[in-house]
Amino acid sequence: MNKTSLLKRAFKSALYHEKWKKHGVDIESLRGYDGLRKIPYSSVDDLRETWEKYPIEDIILTKNVGIWHCTSGSMGKKKWVPWTYNDYYMNVVGFTKEIFKMGTEDALLRPDDIIFSIVLSAPFISGSLPYRLLESTGRMGMPIEQIVMSPEYVEDSFNLLLKRQPTVIISTPSLVLRMAEEIAENTPKVLKRIAKETGSKKLRIASALTKIKKIKPKRVFNKLRLGFFVAEHLDPYRKAIEDLYGIEAFDIYGFTEGFGVGVECREHNGLHFPSANCILEIIPQSELEKEAKDPDYIPEAILLSEAEKGLVGELVVTDFKEALPLVRYRVRDLVKVVAVDECSCGQKSPRLKILGRTDDVINLGVIRFSSYIINQLLSGPFSHGSVNKWEIYISRRGFKPKLTLRVEPEFVKNEEKFKKEIFNKLYSFNVFKLGFDNGLFIFDNIQFVSNLKLEIIGQGKSRRIRYDPNFLKPVKL
Repeated sequence: MNKTSLLKRAFKSALYHEKWKKHGVDIESLRGYDGLRKIPYSSVDDLRETWEKYPIEDIILTKNVGIWHCTSGSMGKKKWVPWTYNDYYMNVVGFTKEIFKMGTEDALLRPDDIIFSIVLSAPFISGSLPYRLLESTGRMGMPIEQIVMSPEYVEDSFNLLLKRQPTVIISTPSLVLRMAEEIAENTPKVLKRIAKETGSKKLRIASALTKIKKIKPKRVFNKLRLGFFVAEHLDPYRKAIEDLYGIEAFDIYGFTEGFGVGVECREHNGLHFPSANCILEIIPQSELEKEAKDPDYIPEAILLSEAEKGLVGELVVTDFKEALPLVRYRVRDLVKVVAVDECSCGQKSPRLKILGRTDDVINLGVIRFSSYIINQLLSGPFSHGSVNKWEIYISRRGFKPKLTLRVEPEFVKNEEKFKKEIFNKLYSFNVFKLGFDNGLFIFDNIQFVSNLKLEIIGQGKSRRIRYDPNFLKPVKL
């Protein structure tokens, strides 16, 4: 950070040029972290507005884009993010080195592992993770076998998985638990079919027994030993996953827009953020509270390397990617500094715990969407009523998030028909439809109330999303 060339390069992008000029940023005078602090924060809103306003050529900083990934579209429109080959390589090599080195001599991944990955297909970045692992492990002279599929193909792959017996699984916690449900339901059918094809009495007996006692995945995939989990909090699901699959579960943190990967070690006491290719800051909660009260207030941030244990705040990333660098990008994830001293695994990087979001994104694991979208959908028009106020209460049934929509109507002509109209409106949103159809969350019911009192939070905004106090506690199956 003692050189200005990285900032000069970023200044050429339409994402930063006008904003930095408006704030009077003198690129030539910036040195070190004190110089970085003079640069205004960037955010998802800046990304969205820039993509809508400027041609791609004014935004990206290379003619050699290697790959495009997109976000989930939680705000309604997906954000497309370019990566060069060097960006891609730097990110994946850093990640792979972490999971090979974790636990010192007892590395997490081994050359003879077989990895089974359930990931969202392209263009989502999680879908590239297995291929990045294959490429980087190959470069290290230890290519690791991958069995890769999207959620809808898991059932079709069952015979291959039985024969190949993976040792490592990569997925989201909720998808893995959903797969456990499918295994319990479909294993008797699969065993019966194979028994019929082979004439095996043992398999016929096994099929009959699985109808009496629900089978766990660890009985089917008995070589599994590790799992790496992305995209949502692992802690609520950890015990259930480890019991069902007989594995040791590890949390991984990342985001589509840039670098900043966090990985658990065998201590399972926070995510290590080595920050090899990025600069990480934290905006303390006290500063966030000042910002909430005064929209013109600019919160101060602290370098992660200088943060004290116990600090809670919002994560900020600067990564200087080639294609589109992130400079002081507010990720909107709330984190807690778990430890800053050397870990017993040998790593010296700070450890963080992800606590939740600082924005209005509804996080149901692999399914995410904004309350802004819900508000648009509930604004109508409807034939059998009108919505005045609303809130969504999120609890759990088993491992699945359960949504209850509470509505204060302006008027209702026909209650049942109005409820059906509201549900159909929500179902028309493709992200909601995907999660509902695939059983990734439960939409419990729609409740009409006469006087809905919404909590008022910073800057006079109404809190429309409420989580049950036990939502992040370990799930019970």
